Amino acid sequence: MRYMKLPGYARRVKWVLLGVFFLVCVMSFGRRVSAEEIQTSGINGDGPVWYIALGDSIPNGYYGAEETEVTCYPILIAGDLHKISSREIWMSRYTKNGLTTKKLNSTVLDEPEVQQMLSQAELITLTIGSNDLMNEFKKVSREILNNQTRFYTADEALAALQEGIAENPLLLMNVASAIGGWDYSSFEEQWVLAMETIASCRKENAQMAVTTIYNPMEGRELPGTLNAVLESVISGMNEIMWKHAEEYGYQVVDLFNSGIEELTQSDGLHPNQDGQDMIRMLMENELDLSVFQSKESDEEVLKMQRELEEAAQKKAQEAEQKRQQERRKRLLVGVGIGAGVCLVLVGIILLVRRHRRKKAGAADEQKFM
Repeated sequence: MRYMKLPGYARRVKWVLLGVFFLVCVMSFGRRVSAEEIQTSGINGDGPVWYIALGDSIPNGYYGAEETEVTCYPILIAGDLHKISSREIWMSRYTKNGLTTKKLNSTVLDEPEVQQMLSQAELITLTIGSNDLMNEFKKVSREILNNQTRFYTADEALAALQEGIAENPLLLMNVASAIGGWDYSSFEEQWVLAMETIASCRKENAQMAVTTIYNPMEGRELPGTLNAVLESVISGMNEIMWKHAEEYGYQVVDLFNSGIEELTQSDGLHPNQDGQDMIRMLMENELDLSVFQSKESDEEVLKMQRELEEAAQKKAQEAEQKRQQERRKRLLVGVGIGAGVCLVLVGIILLVRRHRRKKAGAADEQKFM
């Protein structure tokens, strides 16, 4: 069989067409490996909903080695968005275990890819700040205990701290004073920087919700004094989030007073599945999801909203009851520790006085001799 040789210009056209075909294939099927896309069926022709989730191990869906796998709240929200909109949901999740506010700025929000996604997003959620607090707790514990060992987890720092306080109860006051004296300005500076970056990329009509910090040590056996100081610090960090909400146009989802501490894994820090469900419910109650609503889904949306509100109220009530019981227990423990510290101080004062009297008596005897 003979093959006809194409002229030079025809061969060039052939290679151009092949190149265009290749580019179309890459653009159609190539996806960014760093971003997670959740695609669902049932597109109604309005185009996809773009959703970007930012944050630490909580939206990352962390679960311990001995724990049941959890579905993180961003994926749950994406599923609800599809139900009410009948549109395709494209979600990019830039979340990482251990992420601090400073690292959010330097390793996530500085990336052009992330900024491009922010400019397309119709919905943005953010959970950050807990690791800022935990890192400060680990740092203070190491300094007060004069321990050169690096604590990789809050558990390690807490165990060392409890051991140190058992040997020297006065260390409790030093730790409480150091943590209570933490300078919030560094956290506020990083928070504002993050909000500025997001605002510079964000679409005008895009919705954004951020979660406050809950007490990650709520379920731990901390002395009452130290727990009160931690809650005061957390309240200060949360106040920074509330303070800038109107300026940067985001909704604040309050986890501090939600009772989520009772819905955590065995580490007492990370939400279990019920905890992730609660965050999703609280998030959706603050957001206006009606803007994504299709005409066919009106009744389903109303039903879902009622179920969310009822479930959130029930879980909040149950968690509040458990929290009050735990607080009563901690109060009794705190009173006991406080009484012990007072007895130690009284004992020291009595010993000092006794020593002084003996010394004075000895001096008087020498004077009369």
